Amino acid sequence: MAFNELQGLVRDLDLRFGWVSDSPDQTVLHMQEELGEISREMLKRSKYKKEVFEPSKLNDEIADLIYLTLKLANLLDLDVDDAWERITKRYCVK
Repeated sequence: MAFNELQGLVRDLDLRFGWVSDSPDQTVLHMQEELGEISREMLKRSKYKKEVFEPSKLNDEIADLIYLTLKLANLLDLDVDDAWERITKRYCVK
């Protein structure tokens, strides 16, 4: 699925569930929260935390962060497909 399709899905879900009042700033703060949850799961994975690591929880937290990244792109009218194409070309040159 292309990023523009995913952005459309995120837009539709946000409208359906009434998640349209978040500002870009609030969305970035929520992204930071999700990154913290990813970090917590990684600490479990490395055995730094004594809690049991469950890969599915890490997977879910990564998906949450992707969702919010696409939401931020929507809020700012950014084309993630276009950006992805540019950065992958740039990476291929290195």
